[in-house]
Amino acid sequence: MEILAIRAGQLLLILLLAVLIIGGLWFVLRFRRTMLLLGGRDIADGQVADAVVLFSEEHLGSYLQGETYYTFQVHVKPARGRNFVTEVHVLREQLTRIPQAGDRVSVKYNYAGRKRTVVLNLDSISAV
Repeated sequence: MEILAIRAGQLLLILLLAVLIIGGLWFVLRFRRTMLLLGGRDIADGQVADAVVLFSEEHLGSYLQGETYYTFQVHVKPARGRNFVTEVHVLREQLTRIPQAGDRVSVKYNYAGRKRTVVLNLDSISAV
């Protein structure tokens, strides 16, 4: 009986560790998603460019405290350099008007290594 008690204790310990690891991974992924959605505030020294919204999608009840957010696929046309297409995530509460496909917007972007950080200039949304 003592052998079964030790194995049951070990099984309980393994189960507890598995729950802690899965909970930690879930928290890290949720925190990463939150930082991606709220990111872009440190882009003050970025470059301004014109962009056209190619695609707009609403995500109801995201993992960010149940808030609705939008994903926009934009075609950025910088003054210098190559044009590029990227996705931008914006919380619903930050939008006064929701850009639709074909709308022209102003964006601010910055290069961080190989990845571009792009933020919509929400005051410049106008229909084509």
